[in-house]
This record gives sequence, structure tokens and C-alpha cells, in this order.
Amino acid sequence: MESSNSTQVKVGIFLAIGIVIILGSIFFIGGEKSIFKSYINLHAHFEQVQGLAEGSVVSLSGITIGNVQKINFLSDKNSLDVVMRVDKEFLPRIREGSQVEIRTQGALGDKFVFIIPADPRNPEVKDGTILEVAKATDLIGVISERGNEAGKLFDIIDEMHKIAKSMNDGNRLGKIMANFESTSANLSRVSGDASKMMSHLSDGNSGEKLKNTINRLDAIVAKVDRGEGTLGALINDPSIHNQLKALLGGTQRKNNVKNLLRTSIEKED
Repeated sequence: MESSNSTQVKVGIFLAIGIVIILGSIFFIGGEKSIFKSYINLHAHFEQVQGLAEGSVVSLSGITIGNVQKINFLSDKNSLDVVMRVDKEFLPRIREGSQVEIRTQGALGDKFVFIIPADPRNPEVKDGTILEVAKATDLIGVISERGNEAGKLFDIIDEMHKIAKSMNDGNRLGKIMANFESTSANLSRVSGDASKMMSHLSDGNSGEKLKNTINRLDAIVAKVDRGEGTLGALINDPSIHNQLKALLGGTQRKNNVKNLLRTSIEKED
């Protein structure tokens, strides 16, 4: 009987030790092995936490360094105090001037606190330091932060959809693209013809003939401008201009016409 009781005691002690070992393993694997680490509390004041909850991850440049411990309302203003429990091991990397923001993680949209490091030459933060809140940089955060203006973005998308739909009605877009293609082909042909013409003109004989023709025209214009030749005299002599004006204008023109008529009648007689 005593041997049976002794066996039961031994089995009970063995089971107790096994249960302690199992619970200890679960305790450490579950992330509570941090019992042997020291922590400090940092604070950040947000206007809204956007789905952040107690236990959410606190990340420093993408490395998990702690969790959100509490989220409390501030009595003196419309803000929320987010208390972050941070591993003291990473304290040298969190300097004064570091900023925090709430970001979205994964496809399920889990929220976490992201700490943006400051200049490593700045002094280290202390327990209870309030970190500055940075402007949201991810798309979901920006939309949440500026909810009133987000509607304008969807209005613009809706207008663009209407414009695209209108352009597609009756194959308008296809016709426009066909016109662009036709215009581009015409411009290409005109450019090719112009290139051929310039190439032809730049050939030996043609280019020399064009050059000689231009030089001759320039010489003729220069002579006319100097009053040389019949055409130059007509253009540069003002007396010829006055005579033509007198012949074609006013009373003198009538007298000249009468003289011509009289002369014609006398010749007929």
C-alpha cells in the first residue's frame, strides 16, 4: 500500500514538472520571454488612431521593438495618448527628434506604430518621452487623415470615367487615333519629299545652277536699285512718275482725251 502511494506521488511530481515545462515553453514561444528584458514607455499623441489597438506592434525602421500598451484619451485636448512599451535594448537608436506615424501592414490592414529615427548624434530619449507625430505617408493613412478631401479624389476619378466613356461612344477614340495616324503619315511623306528636294538641289549641277540664278537675280536687283538700265531709270526718276500722274489725273487727263479725239476726227475727214 505504501509502495502504491509512493508511486502515485512520484507520478504526480513528474506530471507537475511536465506541466511546468510545457507552460514555460508556451510562455517563451508566445513572445513573453521578454520577462528577462527591461522596457521603457514612450508616448505619442494622435488625433485619431485609425484602428490601432492595444498589443499592436511598434516598429523601428521595420524592426519590431515593442508593443502598444495603452491608448488613453487626453483630458486637456481632443487627442489620444498612445503608450508604447519599447525594449530598452533599442533605446540608443531612438534619439530626440524621432517621429512616429501609424501605418498599415499586410493585406488585412493591420495597424502598427512606425518610429522614424532621428539624427544619431542627438541625445537619447528617456522614459516617458513624447515623440512627435509625423504626417501620414501611406495611401490609406493619407485618406484617413484627410477624409473630408478624399471625396474630391473619387469625384475626379468619376469624371475621368465619364470622359473615357464619352470618348469610347461611337468609336470616337478610334477615329481620333486614326486621324492622328493619317496626319502622321502625311507629315512623314511631306518630310520625305522635302528631304528629296533638298537632296536634289544640293547635287552638283543643280546646286550650282541654283546658286548662279540667285547671284544673277541679286545683281539685277542691285542695278535697278542704283538706277541703271531702263527699268532702273523708270523706278528711280521722279519726273516720269509726275508725267504719268498728270496724264492720268484730273483736268489734264480730260484735255488729253479731247485732243486725241479731235486728232482722230480730223484724220478721218
